[in-house]
Amino acid sequence: MKSYLFFKYLIAPLREYILIFLTATIFLFISFTKSFAEENIFTINNVKVKGTIDLNFSRDKYLNKAFINSFEILTTKILLSRDLAKVNNIKLKQIKNLISSFQILEESYRKNEYTANIKIFYNDIKVKKFLGERNISFSQPENISAVFFPLLFINNEIQNFDENFFYKQWNQVEIENELINFILPLEDLDDISKIVAIKDRIEEIDVSDLVNKYDVKNYVFALIEYQNTKINIHLKTNFNNNKINKNISYEAKNINDKMLLNSILKDLKFKITDLWKEENLINLLMPLSIKIKFQHANIKDLDKLRKIFYKISIIEDYALEQFNINNSFFKIYYYGNPKKLRSELLRHGYQLRNDQGFWQLYLNE
Repeated sequence: MKSYLFFKYLIAPLREYILIFLTATIFLFISFTKSFAEENIFTINNVKVKGTIDLNFSRDKYLNKAFINSFEILTTKILLSRDLAKVNNIKLKQIKNLISSFQILEESYRKNEYTANIKIFYNDIKVKKFLGERNISFSQPENISAVFFPLLFINNEIQNFDENFFYKQWNQVEIENELINFILPLEDLDDISKIVAIKDRIEEIDVSDLVNKYDVKNYVFALIEYQNTKINIHLKTNFNNNKINKNISYEAKNINDKMLLNSILKDLKFKITDLWKEENLINLLMPLSIKIKFQHANIKDLDKLRKIFYKISIIEDYALEQFNINNSFFKIYYYGNPKKLRSELLRHGYQLRNDQGFWQLYLNE
C-alpha cells in the first residue's frame, strides 16, 4: 500500500513533466504559421458594398469592389499619408494575392438591390513583404484619447471658442480610420489670458497645466495665427509621454472661406494622426531578435503564450531554444523596437522586463 501511494505521489509531477516535454518538442520541431482568424490590424471589418440587380448583375463584381475598398481602408490605417501614393496603382490581382480569406457577414438580394457586409483577412506576411519591397514602413497604432486645444488668432486678435472655426468644426470633420478620440476643452478665461501673455514665446507654454484638469495625458495644442493671407500653425503634441513640436503653414486668401477651412482642418487632422502613427512605425528592413526567459506553471501557460505570439503582428517568428520543468527560453524575431514589443506584450497580459541584462517575461497579475 505504501509503495502504491509513493508511486502515485511520484507519477503526478512526472506526468506534468512529460506533457511539458512533449509540448516543447512540438515547439522545437514543428513550424507554425500564424492564425489569420485572429483579430489584428490586417483584418478589415464591415466592408460594405451595394448595387442594382439587373441583367448584368455579377456577385463577383461586388466582391472585387469590396477587396479594392478593403485595401484602401487597410493602407489608410497603417501607412503614413506621404506613403499612400506609393500603393495607389496596385491592381486587383495583386490585392487578391495579399488576402488569405474573407467572410460574408451579411448578404441580401431584396428589392432589386444587392447588399453585402464582408470581413476580409489579409496575410500579414505577404503584406509586409509587399511593403518591404517598396521600402514602406507600416504603423501599428492603437486608438487613444487626446485633448485638442486650438487657439485661433486673426490679425493678432484671439477668437472665442464660439467664434473659432477649428474648435467648432473639429469633431464635425471626419477622416478615414480615425485613431484619436479628440476631447475639446471648456473655455477658461484664466488659461486664455496666460496664453495671450506669452503668445510670442510659445516655447514657454506649459500645455500640461492646461489639460491636466481633463485627466488625459495625451494632448494636441494648436496655436493658429492668420495674417497676410497665411495660416501658420504651431503644434505641441504629447502622445504617450513623447512630446513633439511642429510648424505647419497654409495659404488662405479669405479666412471666411468655409470650404477652404474645411480642407485645411481635414489636412491638419491627417498630419496630427501621422504624428501618432510615426510613434508606432515598424521598420520592415531591420528585423530584430531578443532572447527571453518565461517561467511557466503548467502546460497551459506555454500554449497560451504561443497563441499570444500569433496575435502580435510585429512578431515575425519565434523558436523555443531551451526548456525545463519550470522555465522556457525563447528567441523572438520581431519588427520595431523593444519598447514596442514590450507594449504589445503588456496589452496581451505579459510584462517584459530587463533583469540585470536578461530579458524575462512575466504574467501581468
